[in-house]
Amino acid sequence: MELLNEEEYLNCYLSENQGAPIITHIDKIKGETFLLDEIYNQIIFLLKGKINFSYECQVNNIFEEGTFLMFPHGYKHVMDVKENSDIVMINMHNGVNFCNHFPLEMLYELNKSITPKNLAYSLKINEMIYDYLNTVTKTISDGLKCVYFQELKQRELFFYLRAYYPKKDLAAFFAPILNNDLHFSKLIYKNYESAKSVENLAALTNYSVSGFKKRFIKVFGISPGSWIEKEKAKKIYYEINYTQKTFKEISIEYDFSSTAHFDKFCKRVYGMSPGALRESTKQKLLLDI
Repeated sequence: MELLNEEEYLNCYLSENQGAPIITHIDKIKGETFLLDEIYNQIIFLLKGKINFSYECQVNNIFEEGTFLMFPHGYKHVMDVKENSDIVMINMHNGVNFCNHFPLEMLYELNKSITPKNLAYSLKINEMIYDYLNTVTKTISDGLKCVYFQELKQRELFFYLRAYYPKKDLAAFFAPILNNDLHFSKLIYKNYESAKSVENLAALTNYSVSGFKKRFIKVFGISPGSWIEKEKAKKIYYEINYTQKTFKEISIEYDFSSTAHFDKFCKRVYGMSPGALRESTKQKLLLDI
């Protein structure tokens, strides 16, 4: 169906062309490798094809056709296309919520009793979601890429999730981003990369150091120092295994005093030297070719 007044949509300041899209429909060819944007939480629907994805210290997780996954921000998700794939990606620009009467935090207590947190709990695309995705992809194809419209479609998706999926499945699906204080966690994710220390992060989020540590442990379950090191380890793992940077370049980028200090860090965190880690991951990936 032809889109009327197309120029108005393209020239409007709320057009997708004026900023990062909320909803994207893409095709990927077998053999392609691509990265997900780590700035936003994303829900990815695989309408057709097969993809292996890797994150943190986990490689070759299978993303099956007819399913969808939630990928949390702050991780380097490497997507390896095994079969020609048809993908719809929805960025959570404005956070994640079902409605005012059912905030995401309500899944937190349920999640604790169901399953350990993981980054790979998939849900099947049911008939209602297929219909929703068909509408979304058709409007994108027609050129209707207004941000206001896409925000409405994003909200619509969450009504369908709440209405047509069991809460226990939603709790497992959103597990990577669930806690009992989403406002505080958003502040942390927004500021931690620019912080040089726990004290600096507390200041950036307008907390006293003692108050910050207490609230941090209550929300994340570990000390801020340990959490920051884990996040640093995730990013370094990506740099070692999925870039061509030298170990010296990585050690400088992540503020290690020397390559020897960097080597010691890798042995403590990953159980092997950076060279051995890079070779080990390379062999795992080659086995799947």
